[in-house]
Amino acid sequence: MKYKNVIGKDFDTKPEAYKYFRKKINEFDTRSHIVMTEETPVRQSDMKQLEKDYGTISDRATAKKSSYNNYQWCVKYLEEPYPSLALGIIENGKIETFNAKNLFKCFGPGTFNPNKNLEEALRYEIRPQIEEYRKMYKNSHICAHCDYSFFPEELEVDHLYKFEKIKKEFLELYGEEFIKSCVYKEGAVHRLQEISPDEEAYPDSPREAWFDFHKERATYQMLCKNGKNGHPGCHPLKTYARKIKSKY
Repeated sequence: MKYKNVIGKDFDTKPEAYKYFRKKINEFDTRSHIVMTEETPVRQSDMKQLEKDYGTISDRATAKKSSYNNYQWCVKYLEEPYPSLALGIIENGKIETFNAKNLFKCFGPGTFNPNKNLEEALRYEIRPQIEEYRKMYKNSHICAHCDYSFFPEELEVDHLYKFEKIKKEFLELYGEEFIKSCVYKEGAVHRLQEISPDEEAYPDSPREAWFDFHKERATYQMLCKNGKNGHPGCHPLKTYARKIKSKY
């Protein structure tokens, strides 16, 4: 067994270990939050053992510039983006939720990653623009690349002018480190602050600045998630395999 003593069990793979961990988290019964004890489905001692054997929590502590000594593990109920139970830490009276895959190497990469949090925040703030385009496109169900017709839910909104390029231009304009400092956790998602933490150097709202910057540059197309007749979808091909090119 590669991953031993994960909440009292041994596992060969990370997916198996994480599936069991999530099963135990879902056994908590709360509509607010519960602090783990030695009687809860996952115990404080279980979490301390995970930290010792597989944790990368020190990476998170360094990034937050916190001693991170006085804390308790808990489970928190979240309404958004959908009702769920999340792993949390209570520190100085405040609860911060986490994806366990980012903290423990027996579940995932086990890396507290500010770059990933920034990416999540930038994509979250432009969701209204994506949904607006989807509504505009609702009466036309043709994939932009394979030209087959699909139901609306079988199509994905795709950046024709690459999201990564828009993101890079924005970070070069405002400063990547400054924008990273504007990322915060709201429920289960990361967001950009509405009010600038440095109004003298950066008077604009980081959230509004990104929203407007992206809206001015973004161009979209609709790509199928799964192709016809057993062929792979155009959106996965572009996203992962990069085997299709823009017609423009």
